[in-house]
Amino acid sequence: MAQALARRGCAAAKSRRLNHPASASLSLITGAHVHVVTTHSNSDFDALASMVAAAFLYPGVVRVMPSQVQPAVREFLAVHWDLLQLTPRRALDPSAVTRLIVTDTGSWERLDDLRVLAARDDLETVVWDHHMAPGSIEAQELHLEEVGASVTLLLERLREADKAFAPMHATLFLLGIYDDTGALCYPSTTARDAHMAAYLLENGADLNVVSAYLESALDARHLDLFNRMLGEAQCFDLDGVRFGISVQEADKGLNNLARVVGKLKEIQGLDVAFGVFPLAPRKTVVVGRGNPRLFDVGALVRQFGGGGHPGAGSAIVKAPAEEVSGQLRGLIERAEGAYARVRDLMSAVRVALSPQDRLGAAADLMQQARRSGLLVLDEEGRLLGSFGEDQLAKVKEAVTWDHPVSALMRRQPASIAPEQTAREALRLMSAADVGVLPVVADGRVVGEVTRAEIILSLYDF
Repeated sequence: MAQALARRGCAAAKSRRLNHPASASLSLITGAHVHVVTTHSNSDFDALASMVAAAFLYPGVVRVMPSQVQPAVREFLAVHWDLLQLTPRRALDPSAVTRLIVTDTGSWERLDDLRVLAARDDLETVVWDHHMAPGSIEAQELHLEEVGASVTLLLERLREADKAFAPMHATLFLLGIYDDTGALCYPSTTARDAHMAAYLLENGADLNVVSAYLESALDARHLDLFNRMLGEAQCFDLDGVRFGISVQEADKGLNNLARVVGKLKEIQGLDVAFGVFPLAPRKTVVVGRGNPRLFDVGALVRQFGGGGHPGAGSAIVKAPAEEVSGQLRGLIERAEGAYARVRDLMSAVRVALSPQDRLGAAADLMQQARRSGLLVLDEEGRLLGSFGEDQLAKVKEAVTWDHPVSALMRRQPASIAPEQTAREALRLMSAADVGVLPVVADGRVVGEVTRAEIILSLYDF
């Protein structure tokens, strides 16, 4: 029997509100007055940042992410989707939208398939954009000013309203400004963009994260350094993760070392790469880049007194380069024990399905619990399968709602043990494209762990 208590909050990745089973679009967000904020297709960081910033100005809006985004943005969203409270475009019923807020574009043609809303006479539209060419959206509220990045306009309003946001948001907003202004170097950059960049740094924006995701040009000195690193990197495997460490002399004053380390990681096929650069006999720079699903680079470099996030970090160490390299190797080998274990992050399964539950009841329970998927357990708590929106989408006829969950449930879903690490849980979630994993011990489900809980632990919030 399905349990009555529904766990609320940030439970499942990309969670959506479901309709009643009688609706034809069960996975869609719908209702009487849905307010939406979105941005253009093929989204860059300014598009994403301005959309998230707008959500602070318009509380209660649904943050709808276009299906097509740029590669670097896709990498960023793989880690930050839950924390940014985003909703995929396919989870929205356009007919339910009564207010549409658009950022970084003023044209219907760039709004994915939301451009169907252009024919609506009863739709309230708001546009925030820095592209001065006329757009096709005739907005009732138009914010159009010539600055380097759209997010700059929204940040000025957030500062005036004294709206609070987290360092993670500040980092995203700075990514938006730097992406559209070439790190404040493009001719389109204005003093207003620079002021907002300073404002974000004052509010905790992390330049390690920014440099990890943005591309920068490399000159001949970088190429020489990269070739030496590529030829002399010490590469090794630990617990299925491939590491590389390269100790190299670099020209004093050479910037973009992080980009060179990132290229080493990419070309060598590494999961994690570290560059160790001596500046003086007892002064060494450590720069790391890695896959945040596999290793927490930021946690490691913090042990050197530096900073960063799971995918990037750097530190300046008062020690010779060879000594630092040895310490680095030791910290990597001991890092496994520093990872949070699933047992420390998991929570009780407060709502689940039994194989005999009707599909209609399952849909209602998912709606009440605000979950995109639920586990299917037998009477002794053994895992039989999982049931989610993909299965609900297969229901085509009204009579099917009386069929049991067992008829459509996904069998043999991914699971994890309490003693496994948060890193392993995140890797399994990515492979299975799910936001929650059942935790199984001695053949029975003892809890569940969500992507949001893992990311919160990685960022040490």
